[in-house]
Amino acid sequence: MKELLDQAEIIKGLGRSVFSRNLIFHKTIDSTNTHAKELARKGAPHGTLVLAEEQTAGKGRLDRKWLSPGHENLLFTILLRPALNADNIFPLTMILAVSAIDAIKEMAGLNVLIKWPNDLYVNGKKLAGILTEFSIKDGSVEYVILGLGLNVNWMPGRGDGILYAATSILAESGIRVSRNELLTGILRRFEPAYEDVLSGKIDELHSRWSELSFVIGKDVEIISIDEVTRGKVIAIDREGALILKNSMGHEIRILSGDVSLRF
Repeated sequence: MKELLDQAEIIKGLGRSVFSRNLIFHKTIDSTNTHAKELARKGAPHGTLVLAEEQTAGKGRLDRKWLSPGHENLLFTILLRPALNADNIFPLTMILAVSAIDAIKEMAGLNVLIKWPNDLYVNGKKLAGILTEFSIKDGSVEYVILGLGLNVNWMPGRGDGILYAATSILAESGIRVSRNELLTGILRRFEPAYEDVLSGKIDELHSRWSELSFVIGKDVEIISIDEVTRGKVIAIDREGALILKNSMGHEIRILSGDVSLRF
């Protein structure tokens, strides 16, 4: 029997967390990120949580579709209003990634890694994706929305219309975890780490995301809008840029692009 998302249980599990104060739940929605952006523009408060059982138009980076059957996975977006400049937004994505990894480890024992810039992988297959969007007003961050699509109790199969090798917590661990408990576990880890970043304490987070990187030390190909760059990843800096060393021994700083480890 499929477990339903339970608002009362989630709010109880979050306790006094800011994310318990404005939880907006939809059985079906086009996209939690799209709805969160609409709410942000209308003045919704910091900590607003948009949660859905099913999305009809879920999306990832570069407007790619995020396919997910209903009642099996986690699909949510959080709205943040941080006192940061645009150069410091990437660590917020990493807080969510690391928080999810730690919660999954505790509940299912899986060792999950981060594929730069925003995907979670286990055993070489995609487990989750994070979509970060933000608005800048008068030179400052007006809001940031972080959306997470995490495959939990779904068993991906051939013919699902997915272009990459997908997996889930259930498929990798054999454990059917509670989505309600997993969501609260992620957000309860996120909040103190978020406060640390706002206060400038980023060293520990930077070390964690580097340790959990799926690409550091590997030869990669980065495909961006107008070029392809190849090299070995030697680091990810505090602003989230990928640092490559190319065949000439030169270091290159990459701010965005799709990473391939296949070439």
